Amino acid sequence: MTSDTSASQPNDSEVLKTYEEYLLASFSLDAKRVATYYDEPFMFVSAARTVTVATRADAEEFLRPGFKDLQQAGYAKTEFPELKSHSLGKGLAIISGRGIRYTTDGRELATFGITYIWRNLPDGWKLAVMTVHDPKKLLPLT
Repeated sequence: MTSDTSASQPNDSEVLKTYEEYLLASFSLDAKRVATYYDEPFMFVSAARTVTVATRADAEEFLRPGFKDLQQAGYAKTEFPELKSHSLGKGLAIISGRGIRYTTDGRELATFGITYIWRNLPDGWKLAVMTVHDPKKLLPLT
């Protein structure tokens, strides 16, 4: 994982730390654990659909079918060989990159582009918007 953050942008390093915790939680495929990182409401956007969930309980319900599919496919982890972050001002950050999902036996399961909008709330950084997109269309964050 690479990042364009610098020591002069402490919000970027804090959001990246939370992002790394979120990523590790996602490896568990535990909807309840992952949903704790979501803002209320949370929005998922892709070319196929947009989903808004009002509460973390709704987020858990949203996550379960996808996690079940990943588990059945032998999912093990996701790596981000390209990942950039950028502060959008106080309390708001964007993280964007290319992800590669792997199975437990090391096979590549999927490659995708992903962009996240994070908000800094009293209880820490929370994921507000996630969009999955073409892995060749990454944001040139500067």
